[in-house]
Amino acid sequence: MPEHNGPDMLHEKVTFIQHDLPGLEAGAYQLTVSQHVNRSDNTPLSEDTLSDTYTFAVKGDRFSLSDPASVIYSLFPADNASGDFDTVLPHVVFRKTTFPWSRYPSNADPVSATNPGVDTDADLPTWLAVLVLDEDDLSLFPSLKLEAVTATIGDLFPQAIVKESTLAPGNFSYFSKAANAEALDPGETLADAVRVIDLPLPLFWKITPSLQDLHYTAHVRKVSLDNKGTIQGISDQGESVGAFSIVFSNRLPQDGRKSYTFLVSLEGLEDYLPADDGTPPAGYTATDTRCIRLATLQSWVFFSNGQPAKFDDSAMALNRSGTVGTDLCIPYAGSNTLVMNALKMGYVPLNQALRTGEQTVSWYRGPLTPYLVTKERVEVPVSSPDKATIFDPTTGMLDTSYAAAWTLGRLIALQDAGFSTALYNWKQGLTQQVVAAIEDELLWERFNMEPDGGGRVSLLKEIIHLLAQQQK
Repeated sequence: MPEHNGPDMLHEKVTFIQHDLPGLEAGAYQLTVSQHVNRSDNTPLSEDTLSDTYTFAVKGDRFSLSDPASVIYSLFPADNASGDFDTVLPHVVFRKTTFPWSRYPSNADPVSATNPGVDTDADLPTWLAVLVLDEDDLSLFPSLKLEAVTATIGDLFPQAIVKESTLAPGNFSYFSKAANAEALDPGETLADAVRVIDLPLPLFWKITPSLQDLHYTAHVRKVSLDNKGTIQGISDQGESVGAFSIVFSNRLPQDGRKSYTFLVSLEGLEDYLPADDGTPPAGYTATDTRCIRLATLQSWVFFSNGQPAKFDDSAMALNRSGTVGTDLCIPYAGSNTLVMNALKMGYVPLNQALRTGEQTVSWYRGPLTPYLVTKERVEVPVSSPDKATIFDPTTGMLDTSYAAAWTLGRLIALQDAGFSTALYNWKQGLTQQVVAAIEDELLWERFNMEPDGGGRVSLLKEIIHLLAQQQK
């Protein structure tokens, strides 16, 4: 599918792209360069040919993520989330659009005939899979562990090659058919730490996509970022369109179950993947008791309880009256009319530590109010939270609602590296302008020199600067 980068993209919700191939897949490469000289008639001037061979590597995450935050943008459902998830496919959103195709699950490179950087319309499989397990799987396979354990790359080899390996004899992994322990990418060692999970083969064939299915369990999405919050490392780069790659599961979570989700590598495991109809591959039977060990790049859990998990559902769950309106007030059984009215307006009394070190109790109300706010109570610009603090003469207490909102907004803004850097540069430039203006004024007062008096002022400033440096 051709990419869509035109201006109309800003008015669309999402554009789907079947894949995004890297210039070179991760791995080792050998480059041979040769040179020969021809005559004008294109015949060789000499039989001698100069040539040289170079070896280089394209490094990439393989059995673990060196920096998960720079690779993974989000998980869905989120870790430890609860909600109505039994109708959605769990998935992982990646910051790098090429990551799901940086390796391949087949025995041979599916795009070996394609030159680097050249697009192809063919469907290509991803080397990643999102596997979903729950307690029902444990009841069918009692030896199954529903969590990844720490191991080393050496534990992915058979004991015949790496005798210290914990891979049980007869079980399978990525290097089951390796001739020696040298089948590693440049920079990898047998002692490198990884997280692994051992799956019984019948369960693996039941929940893992086939090689053909892996063509459709990953894609790229391009979305407009104009109306979205700042995404650090993405929308703070000045681009109005963001691109993400997504790998999703082929298994729906069960309602009322805790789901254990694993992002695993299927690199080079074509011979062990299930057939398109979910049956074991050739040479294996459904009663096979052996296991396959998979490297886990990320794992998380969530609970599908059948309860809606959207924000408006959570807000409506606060409603105690059963009507359409939402009750956001704290119940009050006392006789103080002022307090009762304040609580009905959504306020709560909270302890506050003042700048002077004193302790007091102030009113606070969040952005959700049980009534329409039609009048602005704070004048902008606001230079500090103190300016947004309101005194309530009816109770003699301070209202810190707007001050808290101002502080929260400032913290969110400063967390944005692009904004905070621009703010710092602006303040630094403003300070330099003020200092320069004061210097010009001092020069005029002391030496009766015009600020724009040719190069004399600049020369005098440089002399003053040098004298100041000598004094230090």
